[in-house]
Amino acid sequence: MGFKVMARCRRTPAEQQYIWAAMRVWNKLPPQRREEVRALIGRIARTPEEGRTLYDMVVRDATPQSVYLRIGVPLRRVYELRREFYEKFVI
Repeated sequence: MGFKVMARCRRTPAEQQYIWAAMRVWNKLPPQRREEVRALIGRIARTPEEGRTLYDMVVRDATPQSVYLRIGVPLRRVYELRREFYEKFVI
């Protein structure tokens, strides 16, 4: 999908790009860091479907529309999940 700044996110564009880039190298992250990200996803998601949606967007770089169509989480909630992840991600 590529990096795109989220206008309503409380992070600076540079911080957003850092988070995006960190998720692109998921397999190279230390196991502890991957567990921290999984735990954050678990805290944000209310249902297993939301967790899968968030994981697919931030780790697999899927578009919000594609996960909405595949998983069925409402599109507005998909965007909320991504924004909340970026805002709560510990840099």
